[in-house]
Amino acid sequence: MTDDPEIMVEDGTEPIPGPDVDAVEQLAHLIPALWRTMKRATRTAGQLPANESQVTILRMLLLHGDLTPAQLSDLLFIARPTVSNLLKELVATGLVERRIAAHDARSIVISATEAGRGVLAAFRSDRAAVLRDALDQLPDSERDGLRDNVPALRHLLRQLETLAAAADEAAGTGSRSA
Repeated sequence: MTDDPEIMVEDGTEPIPGPDVDAVEQLAHLIPALWRTMKRATRTAGQLPANESQVTILRMLLLHGDLTPAQLSDLLFIARPTVSNLLKELVATGLVERRIAAHDARSIVISATEAGRGVLAAFRSDRAAVLRDALDQLPDSERDGLRDNVPALRHLLRQLETLAAAADEAAGTGSRSA
């Protein structure tokens, strides 16, 4: 960790608290800053849609296969009109396609195109390469410490998912898809 009291991330969004601040507070700032900075450092990020929700739609389509706009709305916890607006740009850029559902001619399904799959695959590959390069610049002890703590980060993610699901349920915004 740096001896600087705080670090200003290049995108200027906000300073990251220094080592004298509670570790939880540091993590709350570091995690989103790491994602934004890694995305900027990844060369293919320029090929991704500008809107993070559009990137998430691509990820959902690759994970779940063809989905209706209503299913995407449920999975992403966003309003259906918002999904429709996000899809318009993704269709216009050729990253997804809309088709009539095979099982119901009144329904539309959304699929990731080869271009959409390629953009996301290239981003994921380049993101790993950027992270690998950054890790290689760290002292061995810090690099090993980060690698040793990957299981703890996975566990933290599961705990945050549990808290998020409980919050969604309490707010009545749980997923409506079956």
